[in-house]
Amino acid sequence: MGSHWDEKIRRYLQSPYPVAYQRWKVVLISSLVVFLILLVLQPFGISGIRQHKFWILVGFMGVTAVSLSIPMYVFGKLFPKFYKEETWTVWKQIVNLLQILFFIAIGNWIYSTLVFGWGLRWDVFCAFALFTLVIGLFPTVLFILLNQNRLLAIHLKEATEMNLHLQRSVLPAESVETKQDSPFLLFQGGIRESLELDSKDLLYVESNGNYIRVNYQKAGKNVQCLLRATMKQAEEVTAVCPLVLKCHRAFLVNVRKVVKVNGNSQGHRLLLEGCPEEIPVSRGYSKQVKELIEGISGD
Repeated sequence: MGSHWDEKIRRYLQSPYPVAYQRWKVVLISSLVVFLILLVLQPFGISGIRQHKFWILVGFMGVTAVSLSIPMYVFGKLFPKFYKEETWTVWKQIVNLLQILFFIAIGNWIYSTLVFGWGLRWDVFCAFALFTLVIGLFPTVLFILLNQNRLLAIHLKEATEMNLHLQRSVLPAESVETKQDSPFLLFQGGIRESLELDSKDLLYVESNGNYIRVNYQKAGKNVQCLLRATMKQAEEVTAVCPLVLKCHRAFLVNVRKVVKVNGNSQGHRLLLEGCPEEIPVSRGYSKQVKELIEGISGD
């Protein structure tokens, strides 16, 4: 029985979780919450302050914003592999939460030392750390669990709706391609590097550092071509195709080739015709992808 629950918890902690899409909102809202908590509870001798109390609390809010920004903005640049959106999970979100609370405790400890003249005392730091943990841990972990289930339900429902549209999309999609006369695409790489193909054969384009990987179908087989080019250049090439759009910062996809949509708490993943890889869809592009898939069906 115990091993069953251990496995269930392990699977849950390893399940996908969305990376903060608008980090500035997280910083702003969290800082305001800290300000309101301090204003209402007034711990650490704040209740005894007679002058400039409001501005001192605003200072706490500013310190919280800076403390939040370090792990949210800086760590992502320093440790890109750990913070990779495609591999972000519930356990990583919880670890990230703990380090954010730790930075908030340090920031407010240093700020309080400067404002109240307490000196860098470890007992004061432990008090700040304990207070921050008690106040912040439970509601934020609860939010993670509820938000994960909420987003999973939303994205599964949207994936089901898109799959219903895809089942009805064959004939309308062909008529769209006929009207656009299926333009040819010319991808330019370095010196004497180029790839020309019919747009209806394109599967997807993936950004890979200073290169792009063009995946397409040729004689019934999936083929890849690596070219020295940027994603922006690839977008300019595919701009003539109404069925090719950006679905992720690193992917362009031919929606005509989508055969199935899967959903998880991070968003959607696209399965393409004859292609084993799943193409991620970022939340910023979900609406556009959904509208195009629904438009193809002619509904």
